[in-house]
Amino acid sequence: MQLGNLVQLLSGGLAMGAIYILIALGLYITHLTTNRVNFGQGDFLMVAAFALLLLRKLDLPLWAAVAGTLALLAVMGWLLDRIALRPLDRKKDSPIGAFPWILTTAGIALILQNVIQLRFGKTSQYSPPLFASQRDQVVQVLGAGLFLEEILVIVAAVLIVALFYAFMFHSRWGKSIQAVAFNPEAAMLLGINTNLVKVGVFVIASVLAAVGGILIGPLVTINPNMGLILTIKGLVVAAIGGFSNPLGILIGGVLFGVFESASNYVDSEFGDLYPLLGALIIIAVKPSGLFGEARSHVR
Repeated sequence: MQLGNLVQLLSGGLAMGAIYILIALGLYITHLTTNRVNFGQGDFLMVAAFALLLLRKLDLPLWAAVAGTLALLAVMGWLLDRIALRPLDRKKDSPIGAFPWILTTAGIALILQNVIQLRFGKTSQYSPPLFASQRDQVVQVLGAGLFLEEILVIVAAVLIVALFYAFMFHSRWGKSIQAVAFNPEAAMLLGINTNLVKVGVFVIASVLAAVGGILIGPLVTINPNMGLILTIKGLVVAAIGGFSNPLGILIGGVLFGVFESASNYVDSEFGDLYPLLGALIIIAVKPSGLFGEARSHVR
């Protein structure tokens, strides 16, 4: 493989890996606090991508379209917790265990898919570039022609992930999340509003999905059914890295994204299959993930 092809492969893999990391971090923070998984996380990202597309078609400035998308997803996260999920927590003696939570989040995902499909149709849509002057604008790096959007998406995602880690480990709110995750009853005795923290993490997860939706639009075509596969890949990334280890999620996302890019380079027809098979093997051999034993101090 020539150096130029290798650089292109790594660029595309890191760009998509960054998107998967954002999804996985949203799954991580809600699972950390509630011990539940939001199976609609990828569909929240899909809604964000279409919301940005709609706002930009209305000729709003980019900053206004981005702000509107972030605000919409924040409200959706708040509604998800207050209206759909909190009533389930009041019935902890459910005879079917966690299935109501799974069915509720998956059902909301299906509703979102159908709403977007009614508005935009079933066909894939092209989102205008965020940073470049035109779609597929190329810059030369080490002899390789890289899409400018890919480079800037990687940079933006790295900055956002860095802010997430600073928030989780160096802010008062992040420490409250850790306390609720470790022991909700003890956190209440310390004066922490656990209900506020729980609704807060769903807002944060939804904002992470919004950021992912904003960044993914210029990279791939978007369609109403893209959410499920994104949720699966986010879950895979979290499982590879170790669900309780955010640093492992970061590494897992990079590994999965690059492996996916390489497998599509080798075999474009079944390229998406090989990373999932590899992930299944890793999880079968090491169910806690590659970095599952390296417990983060959030638990």
